[in-house]
Amino acid sequence: MAKIVPVRELRSNLSSLLDDVSDRRDHVLVTRNGTPAAALVPIDEYEALEETAEVLSDPDALAALEEGLAELERGEAVTLAELRSELAERRATAS
Repeated sequence: MAKIVPVRELRSNLSSLLDDVSDRRDHVLVTRNGTPAAALVPIDEYEALEETAEVLSDPDALAALEEGLAELERGEAVTLAELRSELAERRATAS
């Protein structure tokens, strides 16, 4: 659960709050006049959110994901071991 702090507390405790976020992976929700205004999250979580938003905004990537999920539902997937075996067989045949 996120720690909720008013902007005044953010200003006076910024260094400590950043330590909480970066070291302990806490989330901090900053409020202004009692209304949420911003959030502090660990940088890797922020980057993951950015990447997710980018993928979801790309119609081709989204279509590929949906097709992959449909293939899984139809049982059209192979395991990594099966793929490696098939590739090894192809290499042996090609040699």
